Amino acid sequence: MNFFLQDSDTQVTFEDQQKINTFARNNAKLQDLKDELESKKKELQNLEDAADEMLMQDGDDPIPYPLLSINY
Repeated sequence: MNFFLQDSDTQVTFEDQQKINTFARNNAKLQDLKDELESKKKELQNLEDAADEMLMQDGDDPIPYPLLSINY
């Protein structure tokens, strides 16, 4: 099965189209993973900053933190 691009004499075979589709799916997945990695890096930095802040606290003052959350 051959596909034709509009206003062009270029032929795209079914196999080529399958390769293009596979590449597009993998490329989209790669971008999603890059976005997730960036999000995780930001979360890690926030946690490291919070840990540093806790270490710098005076020993006399209690550190407030939530024990659990309840959603109704």
